[in-house]
Amino acid sequence: MKRSGGFSLMEMMVVLVILGILLSVAIPSYVVPLAKEQVDESLELVDKLKDRVESYYISQGKLPFKAEEAGLPPADKLLGNYLRGVEYQNGAFNLKFGNKAVPLLQDKVVTVRAIIVPGSPGSPMSWVCGYSPVPTGMQAGDHDHTTVPAKYLDVKCRDTSRK
Repeated sequence: MKRSGGFSLMEMMVVLVILGILLSVAIPSYVVPLAKEQVDESLELVDKLKDRVESYYISQGKLPFKAEEAGLPPADKLLGNYLRGVEYQNGAFNLKFGNKAVPLLQDKVVTVRAIIVPGSPGSPMSWVCGYSPVPTGMQAGDHDHTTVPAKYLDVKCRDTSRK
């Protein structure tokens, strides 16, 4: 009996099952680095705005309460590839993900907060993001509203003191 050159239905099903398993492993390993990259790019967007807050702090001796005080655009005008808006309130930027962000970042928030030495406006200002704790002796601007899971944040935005 002569056999035809094609594949049997069973052989095709085995190939499809193997491809399905490989894809189920490959897709999550692709999305996580992409989410981290999108968060990092969005944090860089805010880096350009920090100087205005620092200038206000140096000249006034306090953090600006509203965006207008520091000369920042309104939240709906601070957009990015992955950000739907950036709200500023009392020393903290809240980055709201949307636009072209991966689905697991949609509607999530990362907070970047100014940290100062209380009662010493001449001391340098610094910044913390996400779940990163405020160093002893310093005080942060507004509250942390971060909802992005820590695994998608850079190490500098995580609480590395907890194990």
